[in-house]
Amino acid sequence: MVTTTKNVFYGAAIQGALKRGDRSELNRTLIGHIKASGFNVIFEQTGGADSIQTASLLERSLGALPADDYPRWRFVRNKMVEGVEAIGTKCCIFEVSTPSTGTGIEIAHAYLRPRMGLPAIPVLALYERGYWPNGLSTMIRGISPEEVSHFTLKEYADVEEAKAHIAEILRKLPD
Repeated sequence: MVTTTKNVFYGAAIQGALKRGDRSELNRTLIGHIKASGFNVIFEQTGGADSIQTASLLERSLGALPADDYPRWRFVRNKMVEGVEAIGTKCCIFEVSTPSTGTGIEIAHAYLRPRMGLPAIPVLALYERGYWPNGLSTMIRGISPEEVSHFTLKEYADVEEAKAHIAEILRKLPD
């Protein structure tokens, strides 16, 4: 994991879509936008269009992955949680248009940091208006600014609007 003072955790569904690569291009675009804004994206695996590319992107960040399923799953899960909870992480950005249990767990770790004795950081959830047939999960939509002031949900119509929401949150981060 690369550590700088400008680390951003980016999370999105990998396995939730009907086809693994359905949202990979969008994720690569948003990750590229964060990086072009001068920030380091801790993990980039959500840009993988298939399982081989996803594993390659993970290995670029984490090193060699364990060969066996359960040790690999546990290793990756622990590293994702570490990235969200790392002191050097300045904010977390999640693309939540596709339902994902894993992304939901990452979001919970991000917005619950203060309960774990960690500093609160901005958490941005992006939802493409009308993308998922059943709409956005109540568990995400129900996070209120009164209860979690550092959590923001933004809906967007196209990738340019999503990039504008990201730029807005990144501009507000301390150096």
